[in-house]
Amino acid sequence: MRWKDGFDRSQEAFEQAVFSHFTDFVPLVYGTKLENDKEERRARKFLFYPLEEFMCQGDPGLIFQQLGHAEEPSQLCGHNFKSGEPTYSCRDCAYDPTCVLCITCFQKSSHRNHRYRMNTSGGGGYCDCGDTEAWKSDPYCLLHLPRREESESDSGINMPSDMRPYVERIFMCMLKFVSTLLTWEDNEYLPLGIGSQAAWAQIQPYMCMLYNDEVHTYEQVINTLQRAVDCTKRQALDYATIVDREGRSCVKIGSRDECSVVKETIQRNTSRHNSKALKVEVMRKELVAHQQFALKVLGWLQTVSDKAGSIRRLLCQVLMEPQNPKDPSSVSVLEKFIRADTTLWKVARVQSHQLLMSCVLKDPLSKKQFSVIFAKCYSGMYEDFLQDDHSRIFSVTRFSLQIFGTPSLARMLIAEHDLLSVIVKAFLAACEHKKKDGKLSFDGSDRNNVFKRSMYVLHDLKYALVCKPTSPDEWTDTLRENFLRGLTTFLQLLSLIQGIDSIKRQVGQHLDFDPEWKGAFTIQIKLEDILVLFCDWCSADRYLLVEGYKATMEALTNCRETRGREIVTVGSYTGEVIKHDVSSDPISIHYPLNRFLTALHLHLEKFGLSFNSPELQNHSLAEMAHSVDMPMSPEPLDIKELMEPALCIQVLLAQTQAGMWRRNGYSLQNQVFFYSNLRCRQEMYDRDIVMLQMAASLLPGDEFMLQALNKFGLLSWAKMEYDIPGGQEDSVRQTVTLAEEFLSLVIILLGERYLSGVGQVDKKETVKREVIHLLCISPMAHSRITKSLNEDINHETGLDGVLEDIATFKKPQTGGNGKFELKPQCYKEYSPYFYHYYKAEQAKSEEVQRQRKKQNEEDLALPPPVPPPFTQQFQEAVHLLDCDLMIEILTVVLKRTAAPRSRSWSEAQFDRVLFIIGMALHEQLRASKNNDQSFNFLMKAIKRNDTANDTESILSLLQRLVHSPNISTQESKDLLAWVLRKFAEVLKVVDEPVAKEHVESIAKCTDLKSGENNKKKAQAAAKRRAKIMAQMAKMQRDFIAENSELFENTSTEVSDQSGEMEMGDMPSCSGGSAIALGHHQSSAKVSGPIQVTCILCQEEQKITTSGRAMVLSAFVQQSTVLSQNRDKPPVNGETCNVLFTPADLSRGTHTSSCGHVMHHECWQGFFSNIVNRERRRPMRFRSSFSYDIERMEYLCPLCEGLSNTVIPIIPPLPSLISDSSKSPEIHFDDWLDGIVKTVVNSIKEEEDKESKDDLLLFQPCPLSSITRMMAESVAKNFQLLWEYVYDESSGSFSEGMREMIKKFARDVYSFGLAVEPDDENARVSLMAWNTCAYTILALEQELQRDNLAVFEGTTERQTALIGALVRFAAVTSQVTSSDSIKQHCVQLLAALIPEELEKRRKQPMCLLDIDLFHLLTVLTMTLPVLHSASASSPHVTSLPTGGLLDQHALQLVFTAHLVHILLTYDAPCEDSEELESTSEGCEMLEVYKTLREYAHVVDNALPCPTTLLLHVNNACLPFLRCCAILYHHLTGVMYPPELTCKNSHELRHLLHYLALPAHLPDLFTKQGPTTTALIKSWCSCASVRERMSASSEALVHHPLKLNQLIDLPQDYSLLLNEASTFKCPKSDGDDRAPTRCLVCGRMLCSQSYCCLAELEGSQVGAATEHAYHCGAQNGIFLRVRECQVLLLSNKSRGCFLPAPYLDMYGETDQGLRRGNPLTLSIESYQNVQKIWYQHNIPQTISRSLNWEPGTHFMIEWHNL
Repeated sequence: MRWKDGFDRSQEAFEQAVFSHFTDFVPLVYGTKLENDKEERRARKFLFYPLEEFMCQGDPGLIFQQLGHAEEPSQLCGHNFKSGEPTYSCRDCAYDPTCVLCITCFQKSSHRNHRYRMNTSGGGGYCDCGDTEAWKSDPYCLLHLPRREESESDSGINMPSDMRPYVERIFMCMLKFVSTLLTWEDNEYLPLGIGSQAAWAQIQPYMCMLYNDEVHTYEQVINTLQRAVDCTKRQALDYATIVDREGRSCVKIGSRDECSVVKETIQRNTSRHNSKALKVEVMRKELVAHQQFALKVLGWLQTVSDKAGSIRRLLCQVLMEPQNPKDPSSVSVLEKFIRADTTLWKVARVQSHQLLMSCVLKDPLSKKQFSVIFAKCYSGMYEDFLQDDHSRIFSVTRFSLQIFGTPSLARMLIAEHDLLSVIVKAFLAACEHKKKDGKLSFDGSDRNNVFKRSMYVLHDLKYALVCKPTSPDEWTDTLRENFLRGLTTFLQLLSLIQGIDSIKRQVGQHLDFDPEWKGAFTIQIKLEDILVLFCDWCSADRYLLVEGYKATMEALTNCRETRGREIVTVGSYTGEVIKHDVSSDPISIHYPLNRFLTALHLHLEKFGLSFNSPELQNHSLAEMAHSVDMPMSPEPLDIKELMEPALCIQVLLAQTQAGMWRRNGYSLQNQVFFYSNLRCRQEMYDRDIVMLQMAASLLPGDEFMLQALNKFGLLSWAKMEYDIPGGQEDSVRQTVTLAEEFLSLVIILLGERYLSGVGQVDKKETVKREVIHLLCISPMAHSRITKSLNEDINHETGLDGVLEDIATFKKPQTGGNGKFELKPQCYKEYSPYFYHYYKAEQAKSEEVQRQRKKQNEEDLALPPPVPPPFTQQFQEAVHLLDCDLMIEILTVVLKRTAAPRSRSWSEAQFDRVLFIIGMALHEQLRASKNNDQSFNFLMKAIKRNDTANDTESILSLLQRLVHSPNISTQESKDLLAWVLRKFAEVLKVVDEPVAKEHVESIAKCTDLKSGENNKKKAQAAAKRRAKIMAQMAKMQRDFIAENSELFENTSTEVSDQSGEMEMGDMPSCSGGSAIALGHHQSSAKVSGPIQVTCILCQEEQKITTSGRAMVLSAFVQQSTVLSQNRDKPPVNGETCNVLFTPADLSRGTHTSSCGHVMHHECWQGFFSNIVNRERRRPMRFRSSFSYDIERMEYLCPLCEGLSNTVIPIIPPLPSLISDSSKSPEIHFDDWLDGIVKTVVNSIKEEEDKESKDDLLLFQPCPLSSITRMMAESVAKNFQLLWEYVYDESSGSFSEGMREMIKKFARDVYSFGLAVEPDDENARVSLMAWNTCAYTILALEQELQRDNLAVFEGTTERQTALIGALVRFAAVTSQVTSSDSIKQHCVQLLAALIPEELEKRRKQPMCLLDIDLFHLLTVLTMTLPVLHSASASSPHVTSLPTGGLLDQHALQLVFTAHLVHILLTYDAPCEDSEELESTSEGCEMLEVYKTLREYAHVVDNALPCPTTLLLHVNNACLPFLRCCAILYHHLTGVMYPPELTCKNSHELRHLLHYLALPAHLPDLFTKQGPTTTALIKSWCSCASVRERMSASSEALVHHPLKLNQLIDLPQDYSLLLNEASTFKCPKSDGDDRAPTRCLVCGRMLCSQSYCCLAELEGSQVGAATEHAYHCGAQNGIFLRVRECQVLLLSNKSRGCFLPAPYLDMYGETDQGLRRGNPLTLSIESYQNVQKIWYQHNIPQTISRSLNWEPGTHFMIEWHNL
């Protein structure tokens, strides 16, 4: 063999032999268009099997098996995740959130009982089970438990020595082949000596290869391909799909010139408008074949490496060895792939990445070597990535997570390869083009994605920093030094951001254009976690903290802004301040260096350091001053300079609140919002507050107050002279607001100590305070609380650890989310000046808390809570409270409060001053308990300030203010009282004579006596409220009594004049003896005409035949909800026969209504206005998106319910017929004899001369001819049946009523069959009757689902709808040709008498395939017209009235229904127990046997009589319930009360109400010979016998199955896992949006171009097409990965609903954003079920689009 010879000579000779073999066979396999299976077989036979055989030198299967058995199973799972596959991360044990388990390992691990997070994979990761570095505990599942201790030999290559050289040579050869072919750039010649050099090879065809990019859209590519290669849109779509999925596709095969023309056309058409042209290459076909083979080789290498660990380790070794060890510049195959990654197309990248994941990353030693190569190539990789346009998931840079996320590797790379500096420098290089004057500068018009893509570098930096050492052994000197080097480089990045995007207050005119602000905040958001991580590293080691602090100070010194200073004076205090006016000088919000220094400062105390510690003084500053061109002060930054930016920003916020920056536009508003927003506040606003607290602790109190007053511009306000009139009022108002904000800032600085390092608290107490203040706004759901808290690096908020301590979970009574309510004992922690409140939240929380106190009859004061003590380094900040300037400011505000008039005072200032005094008193109590003499607020507050010539102290001022008229609100009065009581409490602690005097003076305040007066006031107020409420109630009763008529006549629903005609409210007949049909029919309820109110004109109208027509809004739609056979294809509406509805109810027409009534003229005017308005619009806008005027849709004017027609309201039918004394009596058998004779004599034959077929014509025989064939007595009564119906004295319908009847019938026909309207079509009336029957069937099934009786629980809307439908169906004959109706009637009767058709050799409709309730409904409506007088239209009284005619029709159809039940009954093999038989059961069994004999059905065993009878009773019950609903509304006869509640005798009451025999076998045994003969003919009919045969299709069994949506798994992850295994049926790739139909359970590939289908001339998505077939254009789906329900209707509309899966807090999780475990909620799923079976999908979609028009407007629903 040539391979063996080459192997023996050298590696080069061996490679040439192998490549020569490829030259011969690769074009045969991959150069021809073969089916996938055939191609794989050829490749296996000619290419891959020879490689494996040579590698093993024997049988590959046997050798691989032996190698695999010789090794212990790997303790690493390494399962590669597919896109959309569920992943699990343990919140308790995972090292970070990226450490995940597959579903198999998770279910076998202990983490399933921990707090875990569920998500879906984006593809490309692998399971971390068995990786000890990924888990803090429990790293192994039961499947991957280590069987022995690992040893060094485990990392070796345990392979037979004679096999290893062959394996190694094969790997070297194949890797060289793959790496060379995939990176080859010459399209003419093949590398490595591959390819035929003969002359014929030069004339081989070329291929035009189109490559993918992320710039051009599908539509652009499709349109371009249609022009370039002259293909159909579908072909172009297929090309585009392959290009998108695989990265490239051949779009043309031909000569080189032909392919070049296509290339030029594509590039020309896609390079317009300065856009990047699509990449197109013209390549030799043979080259493409070899590249295709190279891709397959990558997959083969992955497969072979999985056979045994030793093979995988050897492959990794070859991958990372230099290809030419003798050449120092030679690189390994792995490095070659890394460097060439961006030159590969998509599928080549994916295959190479999968090889890395399955081989290199699964082997610890190889992974370490790979990490070194990765770090070495990092900068070059990112340079290429930034210029690439593919998503990062297709870039080799995505492996940074697997490498930097491994702690040991990350620490090794930092210590040995300076990883942090490498990463930060890569980002700095990407920032070069953004630099301007040494700072980053962003341009809003820059559309380059390079900087946006560079943000991934910051993600890598975060991953690298997560690996902070956790034990002293892990710290090394090199690790410390390289970390500091990385930190120094990072500080350079922060220096670029320091002070950027400065703004200046606009005066005079508004800004013309808003400046760019988003770029800086984007970086800030990305840096949030990185800043925290750098700080964590520094805080873990004293050396790092000291050096990091010094490096930050040095960076701040380099960025120092030179500002002048000046001397200012307030009161008796004079000091130096920095000259900078926020209202006129530029100011920036971005000062990350100052904030980072603040973060480091919090950790100084832990190591015994302080701001002034000698270790922190940077001695290099003096030398630095000489090393720069500009002179620099050698003095270090003082605390005033450090606090300056933070203080200026707080002033900016205050001035913005005062309206001073309103001319600066939205840019400033957005910056201010994000500065204090949850997303940024942790590293911006919160750090600035800590900086100011730091300054307050380092500066004397008076000095700090002076700095703040100066910066706020309140130096003048702080003097009493400021109240002297003068100056502009606007300026005074602004100053008042600034003063309020200044006092609020003081409260925040002194009260916000709930941060570790500032106050003596831990993380748990910090979170607890946040949650308390959130719940003080209102009770909240868990998700909302979580969204309002800061997350740490692991996306944890710490909420779970505190929630149970402070809140109680309240489950919702009905639907919705459960909410947490704050426990009463926690309200004392509330502070209205909480620094994370927005203004609106602050106002809302105050209102809620005062309302709570009011309900509890407490005073309305909201006093300051007792704060935790400061830490030692911040302790001096409390002296802000007792400094002279603070005392003076408090005194000034209190004096202004007491003054008769003050222009600079506000009650808000007074409230804040009281709050500050309360805080000071808390501190005084703490100081007294700790015996701290340095804090002396109390003495200063009770003594007069002699130096300032003050005559009153703070305490005396407060006492004087008790009765001040300036304090108008009770809240302020109560807070003042609380402060005085607090003064008394503190004074009692101080053991001094002067203190006792003040306690006595406070006690004399009458308003403060132990709360008794307050209680008396509250009681008096309650009495006053009760008296006022009683007076209002009396006035209301009197008004209702005086205007009773007004209240009685305000209904917009259909109602009787006397409050009748509503099914749910009707009184029932006494005794339960009501009978609806036949000779003993109960009298209909006597009532006046129905009176309704038009919702448009508000005019009342009585419903009469001659009056103005009134209509109900209605919606008609096709339905498959009741379908018993979903596999049946849709029928053609143009040709289908609708006279007989199939028994499987595969499709029907359903009508629904909102129940609102209008005059038909009002409705026509309303609808015309809608049409005209829509037609005037140039395009469809959002307001009309919820309905389609082309489909005649509109929204109900009152409730905005979707409608597409109107139902005319017909008067009650008994009121249309005059009383008649004629009461014919005729036995059922005699009546049936007359009907049979009618059918026999009404069927005529006519010969078709063209086809020579005999056609049947159904022309009703005259009544006189029928009666002549009957006995005289019977004939007279038979004739009286129709004379009884006919009455000359009755009137006729008005023209408007007739027009509305025609319109509704026409609309039902058009919408029900999806055809154009046609008044002359004979099926119009049939569709009207069918929709009546189908809607009643749907209502009855709905009642069954709710386990309700037939007349129990129906709503007024349902009652009005069914009543209107039934009465409309009854009078449809008034607007239809009588001949057509008679023909329909005869055809129906002929179906019930099949013997006559068989005699004429015509195949009758099989009785078992007809839905008999539909047949009964149509027969009831047409039978009265059968023998009516011939006229153009029947008389108004040719209506069904519930007489003997209707009774016998019902008995006939019911008997047929029983025959169906008995013939299709499948007797159980064995009864579980022998039940006692009854006479009725035995008789029914005899009937069963007789019918089966007629049908020639042989039964091996007979059923138990009792079991049979129970089955028959249950099976006929739904039919009888539907009949009861139909005849109740038809006749107006009241139902018995027993039918309004579910009971075991429902069948007996129904039979009695419908005048049917209570003993069911009597229908077969006691009727007569005609009945018996008819029953026999039914059973012996050829069509019935055929359907009863074993080979026939499945029969419909009664009772009909109640359709339900599919069963869903309890655990949502099972659904995710199932979806992850689903493959798109039309492509090889993973589906993007797997969507399950909830009706039939089919999984679809939704929202993907690959599965677009042709439907009614347009391209639609898979879900839309499926909805058309499965749900008659209405679909209900579950989008699995998005965790949401999708509703679709009519191709053009849809909406999303939350999936019926809830977490432990009763909340949904659309998009799996929170990741909490989800379980199926039965209640939520039932609500989804109701939407489906109540036919509310179109309504739900319409209302959703109305409520949220902007959310769904841009979604292309037809593509889903």
